[in-house]
Amino acid sequence: MSRRNFPAHKTDICFMNVEQYLIWLESYVDIEEHPKRLKEFFLKTNDPYSLCVGLEYLLMYGYYTELDKLVERNKHHKNNQNREWAYLYELVIAKQKRTYKRRELLEKAQRFKTDDIPLQCIQLFFMISLYFDLFEHEMLANKLDILLEKIKKVNYPVLAPLLNRRLNLVLFNHYWIRNEMILARKHGFEALDGTDNSYHLANLHINLSLSYIFESFESAKYHLNEALLIAKEKNIPRMIEIINQHNMPFIYAHFNRPDGITTPIKSEQAHLAIAKGELITAQRLLSEVTEDTPFTKYYLGRAYQDRRLLLQSYNEFLEYRRDHFFARLPLTALKKL
Repeated sequence: MSRRNFPAHKTDICFMNVEQYLIWLESYVDIEEHPKRLKEFFLKTNDPYSLCVGLEYLLMYGYYTELDKLVERNKHHKNNQNREWAYLYELVIAKQKRTYKRRELLEKAQRFKTDDIPLQCIQLFFMISLYFDLFEHEMLANKLDILLEKIKKVNYPVLAPLLNRRLNLVLFNHYWIRNEMILARKHGFEALDGTDNSYHLANLHINLSLSYIFESFESAKYHLNEALLIAKEKNIPRMIEIINQHNMPFIYAHFNRPDGITTPIKSEQAHLAIAKGELITAQRLLSEVTEDTPFTKYYLGRAYQDRRLLLQSYNEFLEYRRDHFFARLPLTALKKL
């Protein structure tokens, strides 16, 4: 990735790289205007390095329409490096749009080869996100060790902070599932301060709300309400649906505050019934649930007051998901029987 001397005039914008342009912005433009100006810069620049960095910038700031356009520019660039970046971000977009199954995306990411260390970091971030979705937390930890070493080698002034923002999000999830809550929240709150993408921010608030289920209803409710507020302000229908139909019923039922909470999701209806002491209703609702997960076994164990089912749930959380945080759910229920 090449550097050039700083151009004397803003009219040279198409020939600046992003680091030169940022120096110009910091000298002449209010900081509140920087995100918008940088977005416009990435769509105009002809600098190959900046076209690559722009993909990460637009992704992390949630400029998805512009991201699609910049992927196309990189995809048809004469430089192989730009085409490599375009290919990987096409996979990232495919994950967001659900145009491929996660397992297919993982296979494509595993086959991808590049000598570009920053792009190797992006590849590892992408694979880690897929391992997290697939509950393959052991593989996630292995890739995270590799990522931590590679990311130290990225010293580009604009790109490095963007990657470190992503790293805080990953480390929050990593320590959360390991039930290392002091470290998880450290990275979670750092990620809150450094996240400009509304979708990422809302999702982080959801996860922070869940991280408080063994400590504080008020803290869990606060982060859930923040997530819902962002999702409504930014019009993210799927996020609103997840919060209202899954997260809110789960948290309110968990804290035995089921009154006034409704959901079309049968398993969460059962959870609310358990919170009300209506175990027969919960058993009937769970008989209609076809999913077989550690969570459904947890609900069944509570509905039937069955130690065997709760122990199965506990073992599955640990053995199949390596999830030490949510394994506390059946363990707590077992202690109460």
